[in-house]
Amino acid sequence: MTSQIAASNILSLRFHTEELDNNRKFQLNRERRLYLGFIVITTFEAERSVTLFCNGLTKTRLNLLEALRSGLLELTESVNGNIIMPPTAPSSPLGRRNIPPRPSPQHRQISIGVSADTTNAIWKRMLQPGQTYGLRLSKNNGKIVACYTDKFSDRPENAQKLRIGREGGTYYFTVHDDPAPPRLFARLSMPHQAHLTGPIPFIFTIEYTTDSPSPLVLDKSRSPLSVFSEDLKSLDSLIDCRDNSTGGKVTWSAAFGCWDSDPHPTFPDNDDFVEISVDKPWRFECTLENLENDYEYVRSMEGLEAEKTYTARIAGRALGPFSRWQYGLKGDLLEGTLEERIRRWELDTDKLGSLEVEMVGEDVEFVAVA
Repeated sequence: MTSQIAASNILSLRFHTEELDNNRKFQLNRERRLYLGFIVITTFEAERSVTLFCNGLTKTRLNLLEALRSGLLELTESVNGNIIMPPTAPSSPLGRRNIPPRPSPQHRQISIGVSADTTNAIWKRMLQPGQTYGLRLSKNNGKIVACYTDKFSDRPENAQKLRIGREGGTYYFTVHDDPAPPRLFARLSMPHQAHLTGPIPFIFTIEYTTDSPSPLVLDKSRSPLSVFSEDLKSLDSLIDCRDNSTGGKVTWSAAFGCWDSDPHPTFPDNDDFVEISVDKPWRFECTLENLENDYEYVRSMEGLEAEKTYTARIAGRALGPFSRWQYGLKGDLLEGTLEERIRRWELDTDKLGSLEVEMVGEDVEFVAVA
């Protein structure tokens, strides 16, 4: 690693990629949730704030495509080192990030994630599946500018430019064009009244649908949706419920198990496998017990108050993602001996991708009554 940090530099930029060693895939057909590295900014100014300007820059992240166009980052072919330039486009609005003074910049001060919309059609024109590329800080400043915050108005290009040093390695990734997995959609429904006492049950339902025309089977074990009851630690993992009058979140009962060994079965229960397709939704139901039931703890209405109105929406692990799934019919995928089922469900989950879940429909209101 060659350092370009000099004593005359006011800012130093470092491209930090060590945390990405296990994530070196650039999937052209799938959204990427993780960053492609971090720009770590440190100031050597002990008294004055400095502002950094760059296209695609916000307070917490940097858009990769705009950073390539501005010249802050560069993309190279790993085989020959050729630099790949993105297609020209109108300049995006100039982003800024204020860096306060720091008397002793011995540790990272500000970290900005490098993000990319990997499904943007531009990447399919720039990158080839199966090829490896390198991402690094460019050797010159490109169009990025740093100046003292108190020395510019609305035109930073007219202010005095400060020196910016840079250092860091190269993040190598391989391009893949595996097909995008189907998507799931979840809708919440529940009664308009929750009876805290009496015989009327309070049952809420989360209905899952998909855009997949072919049937698929997903494994919901080890999630709050599992038939293994102790996987539901709190209703917080299923619904986000808030008091309309205060905006405060309902505090539900919670349970935490502690075992000497994994209590789950070697292979999930058949009921933890769900078959779903465009014309075959799946409904998850949860019944909350009223306050007269001393035996049910996690699924209790304790936390609700009579005569109050609440708003609920789907939350937590109920919105996935589900990483273990495959196309087919449940009867076919679960037939045979235990050993055969285990082998059949040894999947390349990375290649298949995860089933993301999108909440649809409106939040649901209900009133708690005594």
